[in-house]
Amino acid sequence: MDWLNKFAKAANTILMIIVAFAAAIMLVSGLYVLNDIFYTNRTAFISYDLLKYRPVIQEEADGENYSFAELKEINPDTVGWIEMFGTNINYPVVQGNNNLEYLNKDIFGYSTLTGSIYLAAENNNDLSDWYNMIYGHHMDNGAMFGDIEKYLDPDYFSSHSDGIIQTENGDYSIHVFACVRTNAYEDTVYQLQDGSEEHYPILKEYISDNAVNQSEIPEELNDAHLLGMSTCADAVTDGRIVLFASVSPWDEAADGSAADRITSADKDEKEPRHLFAVGHSVQGGKWSFLNLMCVICTFLTLLPVWALRRKFGQLSYSRKMCRKLQEQLDEKKKNAPDSDEPAGNDEPAEIDEPADNEKEQTVNDLRHFLRKSRIGIIIEAVILIAAVIVFLMTEDITARMGIRDRWTGLMILIAAAALTVDIICLRYRGILPEAEEYNGENSEN
Repeated sequence: MDWLNKFAKAANTILMIIVAFAAAIMLVSGLYVLNDIFYTNRTAFISYDLLKYRPVIQEEADGENYSFAELKEINPDTVGWIEMFGTNINYPVVQGNNNLEYLNKDIFGYSTLTGSIYLAAENNNDLSDWYNMIYGHHMDNGAMFGDIEKYLDPDYFSSHSDGIIQTENGDYSIHVFACVRTNAYEDTVYQLQDGSEEHYPILKEYISDNAVNQSEIPEELNDAHLLGMSTCADAVTDGRIVLFASVSPWDEAADGSAADRITSADKDEKEPRHLFAVGHSVQGGKWSFLNLMCVICTFLTLLPVWALRRKFGQLSYSRKMCRKLQEQLDEKKKNAPDSDEPAGNDEPAEIDEPADNEKEQTVNDLRHFLRKSRIGIIIEAVILIAAVIVFLMTEDITARMGIRDRWTGLMILIAAAALTVDIICLRYRGILPEAEEYNGENSEN
């Protein structure tokens, strides 16, 4: 029956390991999904940190729109900044190699369901085409191009028709004149072609026939350009809502002061920030879940929550046992017969020299173990502090979580160093005193 008990014990251990591993996978997956949802909802709206890098209105910049250089350091694919006054539409505009690149990638290059506001890949990146198309996701919370759906309401359409788009070539006013329901396969809307004289009349007729709301549609574009802002219709798979607007150079006399109308951060409060280019190549920069797990493992090596009493209990046991054995040896030496005294009638105390030698060796082993343990605990505490410092200095937990980053290797080495110290310094390898009483419970951690 001995082998059967051993087999059952081994099977139970394996089963527990499998269950623990499965639970860990589910925990990691759940945390990743929760982090992704949190990051998606939080970053769907423009952040103050990014708003600080909004291009300066050219009338204030003395002809030099210098903030574009800083914005392009964040992402060299940035081509402009668009804002529809009084709405949540207030974002940098990027342009990818194709119309799918930024569909699920934010301006920092991270994969996210919100994507970015992006210019059609068929357009020139300076928005100089007669017809430019800008895409953005429809978000239920009103982020990205979620507010475009509100233009289906006549009152909202008439009260939120103005906006601005800033480019490296200058600032341009946006005047919305139509809101159209269409579908993703409508070539008249989504096929971007050269030749405004030939194609604009066709598009103008389509807009007039299909507009849900419209104001006066320009008969001719002349010096103005046409801008389409497209997003998904909430309830239809291939449904689309498109705002059509005329775009012309910002005229302060007609449009007012752009600096007074735009939403911007106080430039005086702008603080230096480490920028990193991403562009078409997605780089690292998000914080790593594996790095956090390495810090936790380092902590658990020092303070194992599953065996805290067992780990540090062996130190008190070792001190107590060392003192007890030493007292026994001292007592035996004290009662040992003096070889110079004459033999008397009393029989000398029985001396078990092999047992005493073993006790002395055990005492030495315990003392050595206690010294190593103290040193090991100090080293593990230092390693834990180092792991926390490295994690806080290299990771930004306000950013989107990833599985690993360039610091993961270092964090694994730190956790491995803590485990190595634990194995070397806090594992007793000497003769186990009173094994039958101790029952092996404190021999191994």
